[in-house]
Amino acid sequence: MKPLHTLFQITLIHSLLCLFLLNGCGGSLLDTSDKTPKVLLKDAKSYIRAENFSDAKIALNKIIEDYPDSPEKVTASLLIAEVHYKNDQFEESKFMFKSFLELYPAHRLADRAYFFMAMSDYRLMDLETRDQTFAQNALEEFEKFIKEFPRSKYRPLAQARRKQCLESLARNQMEIGKFYFRTSSFQSAITRFQQLMSTYPDQPFLDEVLFLLGESFYNEQNFEKAKLNYQELIRKFPRSEFVQEARARLREIQ
Repeated sequence: MKPLHTLFQITLIHSLLCLFLLNGCGGSLLDTSDKTPKVLLKDAKSYIRAENFSDAKIALNKIIEDYPDSPEKVTASLLIAEVHYKNDQFEESKFMFKSFLELYPAHRLADRAYFFMAMSDYRLMDLETRDQTFAQNALEEFEKFIKEFPRSKYRPLAQARRKQCLESLARNQMEIGKFYFRTSSFQSAITRFQQLMSTYPDQPFLDEVLFLLGESFYNEQNFEKAKLNYQELIRKFPRSEFVQEARARLREIQ
């Protein structure tokens, strides 16, 4: 028969192990049963500051589900969207920010909700894929935000993010155009480069676009149009790394 102190140690170790496994599996021992919405909201904010997003969600969901008529529900609805955003769950945060705006379009923090709804798409962007749905969605949302909230403190950041979305979309088009160029599909490359220039005219890499457009026309033996693009490159971007090659092509054509 084992001594009592040994049994006590075994029981204690077993209890601690259960607690560890519960937390490790994403469970929580948080007791919210007897707390008021006000206390739950205060707890949730503390959890968010400590980056304890799991317990923050529990407290906030308790408010939303069990106290739908409480004034704390409005704040909880916004905070839970922010918790998902902070936890890199951008699909969920976008949905929840959108839901908040549908319920409370005139809320004093509506600009914050709209901005982070757009940021959710922004964080889902991927330049490496041809599917630029999230970049396009983010661009449209930032443009709407800038229009609807001209005095928001988030406006300068929204303008910067809008510019980055445009560059992401433009660079994606550029990569597709370069792919066509590398595979000698020059007509497809010409179409893509021309669309890029008309849709995204202020990108920092338009010197390369002009050069590759000239090269595409050159390879199609359309020397007159090739000449026009080389000349435009030299005129607009005299310090471009592509100017020397463009001048060489012009000497060859002439």
